[in-house]
Order: sequence, then C-alpha cells, then structure tokens
Amino acid sequence: MTAGRWWETFFDDDYVTVWSAAGSFEHTAEDADGIERLLQGAPGNQILDVACGFGRIAGQLHQRGYRVTGIDLSADQLRLAGQRNPGPTYLHRDMREPPAGPYDAVLNVYSSFGYFAHRSDDIAALHAWYAVLRPGGVLLMDLFHRDAVAHAFGSDDAVIERGPTRETGVTDWVAGHRTATITYGDISKTFRVRLYTATELVGELATAGFSAVDVYGDLHGTTRLSPATRLVIRATR
Repeated sequence: MTAGRWWETFFDDDYVTVWSAAGSFEHTAEDADGIERLLQGAPGNQILDVACGFGRIAGQLHQRGYRVTGIDLSADQLRLAGQRNPGPTYLHRDMREPPAGPYDAVLNVYSSFGYFAHRSDDIAALHAWYAVLRPGGVLLMDLFHRDAVAHAFGSDDAVIERGPTRETGVTDWVAGHRTATITYGDISKTFRVRLYTATELVGELATAGFSAVDVYGDLHGTTRLSPATRLVIRATR
C-alpha cells in the first residue's frame, strides 16, 4: 500500500470498531428515513450504494422493499455486509467502475468521496455514476465539506472527542486535503481526504450532465447548508 492508496486497507474490522465507539452508526434507521424522503421522485426502486461498507444503509433499504446493489473495494466490509445485512447484492468493485445498471438512484453517503490521490479520479467517479443512472435517476451524496472542516478544525491543534475516541489532524488548505487520525484505546486509524466545497461539487455535477442539483445540510433535506452542517446533494440526471 502507498500513502495515496490508504483506502485499500483502511476499512477493516478495526474501522467498524472505532467508528461504532464514536457513535457514528447509531442513527442508521433515521438516516435511511431521510434517504427515502430525498429519493422521492426517482423513477423506480433499483439502487446502487457506492462504497456500501458493511451494508448498514443497503440493508435498511432492502428491508423497505428496494432492490439494492452495494459495491465496495474492501473485502472486509463486504464480508461483514453479508453477515450483518444480508439481502442486497454485494459486489467487489471500484467506485469509478460501477456495474452497468441502469439504476434509479445512486447513493454515496457518509463521506465516501475524495479518497483518490488525484482529483481527476474523483470526477471520473461522478461521470461513471451519471452513466449508470436512468433518465430522471437521482444521485444522493452526503459528505463532510471543506467549510465544515474549517469550522470544526480551524487550527491544527484542534481535537474532537466523540465518546471514547479522539480525532486529531492536519489540513493542507492549499492542496485541499485533510489527514486525520482517530484513536480508540490501542487502535489508531489514519485517513486522508480531499476537501470539496458545495460550489465545486455542484459545478462538477453540472459538468457531468446532471440537470438539477439541490443542496441541503442534512439527510432529511430540512436543514440549510452551513459551515456547521454536513453537505447533502441531490442531483437528477
């Protein structure tokens, strides 16, 4: 593994342990409720969950009657998905090369974007998701945006504690990357993410061909975007 490909080994059992300890997965049912609301108007119920992880959202939507295909590059996460959230079809795939579909919706949630060493690869993923959507299909993205990082981690000595976990990191404001480490007991996990503003992503989605792009501050579509919120985008092909 190289530093630029940290994501190839990052998402193992320890990842689930640490993020569970931080309380990151406690609101899965509520997240699925919000996703359902934002998917209203999609042409059908065939969903592609990109970077599905251990299937926490895919499993919820499957239980609600959606036909879900989840893709992930982590064999560990796909193993856990089959064990914890059976029902959806899980495939070992790169997000830049999704299965052909067509799909009525593509989901990319919980900050599963901006991992690649080169920005062009992130943008290639957006174009690939557009290509596998039906006309009228919906892309739903949920991520931590650059303004929110500035709000929460304005200085490199900032520390965020979530339950028994502790996050520290360094942000390169010129290159637009954040490298962060989360610790929990004797487990330490380090990741590196490219930071996007809402303005940048809305522009890239328009370039990819999406005809309508709406922006929110939460997965329920009820909060306005601000530096204190997450970035949720609903884009229609």
